[in-house]
Amino acid sequence: MIVTKIGDHYTLHIPDEYHDLIRVGQDVSIAADELGRLVITPIEQIEATLKATFGMWSDRPEAQTDSVDFVSDLRQGNRLDQFALRP
Repeated sequence: MIVTKIGDHYTLHIPDEYHDLIRVGQDVSIAADELGRLVITPIEQIEATLKATFGMWSDRPEAQTDSVDFVSDLRQGNRLDQFALRP
């Protein structure tokens, strides 16, 4: 564990060991997890994750352009008696 201090105007000194993970002027997201720890994530990492996730759904004919309608359709599901699966 490395200890650092919060400076004036709540600035945070990033120790040298982490300089390769984050650069000066980089946009980051800061969130608190359920244990109260602050998690600093570069925005580029978040965007890359979102793009990778979207890649699973891109060019799928059953995926509608309106995601709210698509999820609503998924939640409706199908009744077993529509497929003659009811005992």
